[in-house]
Amino acid sequence: MSTYRGEQYKLRAGAPMPIGSGRLVLHTFGAERYKVDFFDATDNLVGSNEFRGQGGDLVAANYSRLPDKSGRLFQGKIVYNPSFVDEDSI
Repeated sequence: MSTYRGEQYKLRAGAPMPIGSGRLVLHTFGAERYKVDFFDATDNLVGSNEFRGQGGDLVAANYSRLPDKSGRLFQGKIVYNPSFVDEDSI
C-alpha cells in the first residue's frame, strides 16, 4: 500500500466583465494550493472529525472500493485545507 503526495491549484477570480466590443477581462486575486494524498490501496478511511468545521484540516476525501476478496481495500485521495498563494508563483 503506497501513498503519494501531490498538489492541486485553483485560481481565485471574479466573474468576467465586458470591456467593450466583445472583449472581456477577468480579475484574479490569488490562487489556492491544496496538498493532496493519493492512496493506491488503503483500509483506513478518514472520519468526520478530520474535516474542516469538525476540528480537522481536510476539505475533501474520495474513495473507491477495490475488487479484492476482503472488500476492505480502497483507492482514493484526501485533500487538505488550502494555503493562499500569488498566482504568479505557480
